[in-house]
Amino acid sequence: MACMSLKSSPPAAGNPGSESLFLRRIFRAALLGLLAASPILVCAQAPAAPAPTSPKILSIDPADSTVLMSGDASLTGALKEQWPHQAARFWVSNWTSNDDALIWTVRVPQAGNYSVTLLLVDCGKVLIDCKIPSPSPIKIEVKSALSALTYTVNYRKASATNEWVRDALPGTLRLPAGESKITLHALAQPGQAFNLALYSMELVKPATAKILAAQAASLRASTKWMSDAKYGLMFTWTAATYPRTGEKKSYADAVRDFNVNAFADMVAGTGAGFVVFATSWSTYYFPGPIQSWERVAPGHTTQRDLIRELADALNARGIKLMIYYHAGRLDKDWWSSDVTRKMDKAAYFKEWEDIISEIGNRYGDKLAGWWFDDGLTFYYTLQAPWDAMTRATKAGSPSRVVGYNSWILPRATDFQDFACGEGDFPDRLTNEDELPIGGNGIFLSGPQKGLQATMTLTNEGGDWGHVTPNAPIPPPRYSTPQMIDYIQKAVARKDVPVINLEVYEDGSASPQTIEEFKAIKAAIKPATP
Repeated sequence: MACMSLKSSPPAAGNPGSESLFLRRIFRAALLGLLAASPILVCAQAPAAPAPTSPKILSIDPADSTVLMSGDASLTGALKEQWPHQAARFWVSNWTSNDDALIWTVRVPQAGNYSVTLLLVDCGKVLIDCKIPSPSPIKIEVKSALSALTYTVNYRKASATNEWVRDALPGTLRLPAGESKITLHALAQPGQAFNLALYSMELVKPATAKILAAQAASLRASTKWMSDAKYGLMFTWTAATYPRTGEKKSYADAVRDFNVNAFADMVAGTGAGFVVFATSWSTYYFPGPIQSWERVAPGHTTQRDLIRELADALNARGIKLMIYYHAGRLDKDWWSSDVTRKMDKAAYFKEWEDIISEIGNRYGDKLAGWWFDDGLTFYYTLQAPWDAMTRATKAGSPSRVVGYNSWILPRATDFQDFACGEGDFPDRLTNEDELPIGGNGIFLSGPQKGLQATMTLTNEGGDWGHVTPNAPIPPPRYSTPQMIDYIQKAVARKDVPVINLEVYEDGSASPQTIEEFKAIKAAIKPATP
């Protein structure tokens, strides 16, 4: 999530969080049907990554699930990696011929059989270079030096930004000890048109998969309070937030002057059952005295513990508090492929776990949940230690819920409680077989299977944060009757809307938004005082 207009170039590599807003911009333009003509498409289309001079050797861990990113394969034919120069990673697209192949070079400590899962899409329509629809099934093959698996990819009928699948192939692939190659290619019939894109391949030994599933299940927390809340609000209030007019204050001064009770009263008036407070969107700051954060980003914490005060004030009004977090550091060009793909990953995740666990231990049950951005496009691509990470998120409160945002893509891991569901109402109120009306809000099938359904969207027509100086917050995107109808439809499935309201530097929302939510509260929660 960062600060740029639809007509601007891709996000600056050194701006933590910039990639996320870039994704959200594309998503919003796609829903409006503008992507094909918008200048952002031209800006976003970074040159295809040059073919590697020597293959990257990827180590397979028999004790874990190993991610093979599509961009780490040697690409043949017309395949290309999408936006290869960002810290977040994307897919390989333009897979339209049997001559197109992805070839990974892997190293395995000992021969063994591995289950194979693919994250892919059969014609992404809007967000990738998918020109030819291919609703007919496409047969593909994964082969090693010792065996091969074939699989038929079926078209997933869904909204344009909800088409990616997480498909487990039947059988296992046998890999030899030492260095070898894994090849993925299509087996289309002569004249059969298709257009696929691949995000990743996952390899895991069946016995290891059972252990990981049990570990993930042991960490699950109840999300019933989220569905009981009916809807929550997100507030993107950071060092980048501007007042209605004039210059913005320093972050420390803005935190010092934040009126907690006025903010909590405003939230109570909306009827929201919980708040997701975004502190590190586009800038890496935290409004409290977190020592591990201060070590990583000196001067980017505050003495006033705004999070504790917010939690106390909101909890006193029956509202739970969650925190949005985006990865960050102050290193030069931190948010770039050159830095993040070469960093010491073990050291980075230890640093991450220290920060998250310190925050969790500090606030205990006052902190109800975490909303982590770029869960799939960043953490997952670094071979995230999901078990250790999720244990850190639960520090101080095992009942705390956690979600790792996967944007339009399938879930990153089962080590989480809810799907962040970044999207919009028309996009996320589909696929009733996966999330039926009258159900419990847990996806029964599909790319988010097993997770609590939520959807995270913007209320106004601007950005996630109020990042434009001397400008009013834009009006709501939907009329009040439309909003009530959408929320009622979501409540029927226990699919929990998390609606981002723009706020000024003093924490206040626009009068139009407040009036709209008074009506929403009256319609959705008529008995709430």
